[in-house]
Amino acid sequence: MKDSAKGPLAGYLFQFEKALLMLSDLEKDDDYISIEDVDDIATHKENGTVLITAQAKNSICNSGTTFEDTSTALWRTIQIWIDKLEKKIFNNGTMFICSTNKIIPKTSLLHKIKDLPIDDLMIEIQTLLKNQKEKLTKDRLDKSKGNSIKKTIELIEFAISKMTYFEIIKKNIVIEDNENVKEKFFNKLHLSTKSYSDTQKDSIFHSFYGWITDNSNSKWKNGYEARITKNNFNEKHFQVFNNPSIINAVFRTKESLGVITENEILNKRKDLFVRQIEDINRKKDAKERIIKAAILDFIYSDIELSYIITKGDFTETDFDEFLQQCQEAWQLCYDEQITKEIDEYSDEEKNSLAIKIYDTIMNRIEIKFKTGYCFNPNNKYVRNGSFLKLSNIPTVGWHPEWEEKYKETYESK
Repeated sequence: MKDSAKGPLAGYLFQFEKALLMLSDLEKDDDYISIEDVDDIATHKENGTVLITAQAKNSICNSGTTFEDTSTALWRTIQIWIDKLEKKIFNNGTMFICSTNKIIPKTSLLHKIKDLPIDDLMIEIQTLLKNQKEKLTKDRLDKSKGNSIKKTIELIEFAISKMTYFEIIKKNIVIEDNENVKEKFFNKLHLSTKSYSDTQKDSIFHSFYGWITDNSNSKWKNGYEARITKNNFNEKHFQVFNNPSIINAVFRTKESLGVITENEILNKRKDLFVRQIEDINRKKDAKERIIKAAILDFIYSDIELSYIITKGDFTETDFDEFLQQCQEAWQLCYDEQITKEIDEYSDEEKNSLAIKIYDTIMNRIEIKFKTGYCFNPNNKYVRNGSFLKLSNIPTVGWHPEWEEKYKETYESK
C-alpha cells in the first residue's frame, strides 16, 4: 500500500477508535455520538445539542506532528467550527477537541491559541500571516506550494475576521495529544486490572471496534447519519462481557504468533514426543499430518507460555498446576481405555488403543485452564502442546506399553 493511501486510512481507523472512547464516556442512555456529521466525531444530548466536537488526526510518520501552525488542516478545522457556531449547531458550551496520536509541541500555535491572552495571540497570528504572505511571493513559481499557502492565508484571514466565534473556540479548546485511545478505553471499562489478560483485552476492544465501524457503515449505506447512543453501547457491553469466546480468550491464536520454519520443524523430529507418535501404526500420510501438527502445537505452546509468563498475566506455577491437570486427565483417559492387564492384549489391539488414547487426548478431551478458562479451536494448541510436553519427558504416553518403551529408556540415560 502506498503511503498516500496509508495516511488517510490510519486517520479513518483512529477516528473510529476515538469515537468509541467518546461513546464510552457518555453518561445518559439517550445521549449519543455522531461520526462524520457535524464534525469528525461529536457527542450530543438527547435533544441534539452538541456537547463535544472533535477533530481526530492520526499520523503514521515517526517524525513530524499534526495540527501544525500553517497546516490547512488546522485552519480548516477552525473554519468548520466557526461556521457551525454561526449556524448555532455549536454554542458557548461546546468543547472543541484536537485529538492526535502525535505530540503537539508546547511552542505550537495550537497551544498558544489555548493558553495565551487574546492580544498576545493575535500578535502571533498576524506574524504568522505576514510570513505566509511573504512565502507566497517567494514560492510563486511552485504552483502546488503556492496554492496550499494561499489556501492557508485565506483560512487564517477568515478566522480573524470572526473574532467573536474565534474567542469561543479559544476558550473551549482542548488538546489531547500523544493519545493512546486504546489504553484510555481499557481504563474506562476497568480492563487495566490483572483480572484480564492482554489477549482478552484485545478481543474485547476488537469486538467493540468492529461493532462501531459496521454499525456506522450500515447506516451510511442506508442513507442515515452514523449516530449511536450510550444505550446501544451498554447493550453491546453486555453482549461482549457475556461472550464465552471473549472472556475465555487467555491465549493468542497460532496465526498471531508468526510462521514456524521448516528447519524448526525438522529440529523437533528426533524429540521423544514425536517418536511416541511415530511408533503408532497409522496410514502413512495421516501419520505425517499428525506429526507435523503435533510439532507445531509443541513449538507454539512453548512460545505462548513464555510470552504470558513474561507479560505477567500468569505465573510459571500456574502452568505447572495446569500440567498436573493434564497428567490427571491423561491418566483418567488411559485407565478408561486400558481395562485389562497389558499382556492380555494383542499387538494389534495395543496399537488400536494407542490411537484411541492419542486421538481422545488431542481432539476430544475437555480441560480448563486456571479458573475455568476454556480452550477453543483457536487456542487448543496450548492444551495439546502441554500434553505433548508431558509425553516428551515422558510423564505420559499413548501406547499401552509406553512406560516400558520410553520411560525406562529415558530414565536410564
